Amino acid sequence: MLRPEAHGLLLLAAVLTLGTTACTATVGQTPTNVPIAAASAVAARAPSPGPSPSPVRTATPVRFSGPTFILIRAPDITAGARLNFQGQGFDPGEQTTVTIEDARGTVESPLDPVTISKDGNLDEVSVVIPDGIGRGDHVLHVVGDTSGRSGRSKFTVRYITPKIMLDTYSVKSNHTFGFSGSGFAPNEPVDVRLGGLGGAPLASFPSDAQGNVTAQDVPLPLVQAGDYLLYFVGEQSQTPVSIGFNVQGFSPWVVLDTYAAAPYSAMGFTGQDFVPGEPVAVYLGKRTGQPLLRLAADAQGQFAVRSAFNLPDLPHGDQQLLFVGQQSGVEIVAKFVVLPFSPGLELSNYAGRPGTPISFVGSGWARNETLTATIGEGSTQVAKFQADASGAFNAAGEFRLPIGTVAGGVPMTIRGAVSQAEVTLWFQALELKPSAELTAYMGPPGTVVSFTGRSFAGGERVTVHLQDRGGPSIASAVATDDGTVEAITSYPIEGNWGDDVHFVLVGEASHAEGATDFKIATP
Repeated sequence: MLRPEAHGLLLLAAVLTLGTTACTATVGQTPTNVPIAAASAVAARAPSPGPSPSPVRTATPVRFSGPTFILIRAPDITAGARLNFQGQGFDPGEQTTVTIEDARGTVESPLDPVTISKDGNLDEVSVVIPDGIGRGDHVLHVVGDTSGRSGRSKFTVRYITPKIMLDTYSVKSNHTFGFSGSGFAPNEPVDVRLGGLGGAPLASFPSDAQGNVTAQDVPLPLVQAGDYLLYFVGEQSQTPVSIGFNVQGFSPWVVLDTYAAAPYSAMGFTGQDFVPGEPVAVYLGKRTGQPLLRLAADAQGQFAVRSAFNLPDLPHGDQQLLFVGQQSGVEIVAKFVVLPFSPGLELSNYAGRPGTPISFVGSGWARNETLTATIGEGSTQVAKFQADASGAFNAAGEFRLPIGTVAGGVPMTIRGAVSQAEVTLWFQALELKPSAELTAYMGPPGTVVSFTGRSFAGGERVTVHLQDRGGPSIASAVATDDGTVEAITSYPIEGNWGDDVHFVLVGEASHAEGATDFKIATP
C-alpha cells in the first residue's frame, strides 16, 4: 500500500496529469464510463423485495480506470545516486517492464521488472543508476506486461565535481606520489596528467562503484623543477580537476669515507639526492677519458659503496673525485688529500772506509717506482734502481763509498720518482790508515816473505814496492771489501839492499800507503 505522503503525491500528479500533457495516456485501454459505474453503485444499494440467500463474495481485481503515469521523486540526480520512482494506472498485480531510454526512445539500459500492487499502483521503487548511463537527459519508461499501459518520466543525470586529495603536494621528479578522490563516475578509468590535458597520462586508475578512487606510487617523470598543475580526468565523466603541484629539484651531494687517504688505500663514498636509478660516472682528477668506475643510484636516489677502488700511483697532495649524473647532468667534486708515502729504509752497513760496498733495503715505496741514491752534501748520485710490485727492495743499488770520501758522517738519500718520498740515513766514513805486515821481519839473505796490507780502500788494487812507492814492483793484489790484502806473493829477500830492506804497499785508487822493514841477519 502507498504511504500517506506518497498517496498525496499521486493524487496531485493525477490532477496535474488530467489538465496537462506531461504524462502519457494509457495505450490500448478502453476508458471506463464513470457515470455507469456510479449508477451501478446506486442500484446495488436498492432494498431487496424479500430475503434471499447471501452470495459468497470472491476477490475480483478492480481494473484502474484513471490515467497511467510515472512520478520520479527527484528528477535531477548525480552519478551513482539512486533513482526513486512510483506510479499508478496499471492492472492490479501485473508485471511491468522497466527501461531507461534516451530522448529518441532508444533503450539505454533495462532495469529489474516491477510488480504492480493490488490497487493498480506502482509502489515507490529505488534503483541505482546503471554504470552505462551517462550525463544528461534520460527517460524512465514503465510498461504493463498485461495491460499494455505505459508511463514515461524524464530525469537528468548530473555529475558532481570530483574532489582530489594528494598525499603530498611537493615531490622530486622521477619519484612517486599518491592520491584519493571522489565524485567520479562509477567504475570509470581516471587519468592523471601533468601540466596539461594533452599527451599520454602519467597513469590511469579505476574508480569503484561509488565513484571513489585511490592510488599509490603514481610515477612522476624526470622534469624541470617548478610549479605544475596535476589534472585528474574521468574518461566517462570528462570533468577535469586540477591541483597545484610542486616538483622539487635535485641537490645531489657526496661524502667520502676518508678525506686523508694513505697511498694505495681503498676509497669509498656515499651519495644522496640523485635522480632515482640514474647512472653515475666517477672520475679521478679530471673529467676526461673513461671514468674510473660507473654505478647507479637506487630508487631513492642514493648509493653507498665501500672500498670502491684502490688509489693508483699518485703524488701526495690535493686530489679530487668527480661524480657525474648521466640523467641530471649534475657534476659534484669531492676533494681529498693523498698523504705522503712513509717508506722504510735501511743500509746494508753503517760504517766503513772508502771503497766499502753499501746497498739498500726498503719497503713502503711506490709500486715499481724508480729510486735514485745520492750521497754527501752535494747529492752525488751513486745508484739508480727500481722497487718491486709491492714497493719494496732488498740489497738494491749497491755502490762503493767513494775513495775521496772524508772521514765522518756521510748522508745517504733515496728519492722516489713516483712517491716523491725522500729518506736520508747517515753512514760513518772511517779514515784510511793502511798498514803493512810481513810473515818474517828478520832473517838471512834468501828468506822468503809474504806481505799483508790492512785498512786500504775496499776493492782497490794494492801494489808492493821495494824501498819506496817509486821502487820496483814486487807483487800486487786486490783488497777485500774491508780493505785487506793477505799473503801477497812469496818473495825471497836477496840483492844488495843493505841490512834493512824497506817495503811499501801502495793503494792504486786511494794512493794511501803502508810500509814495513825486513832486517838481514848475517849468521
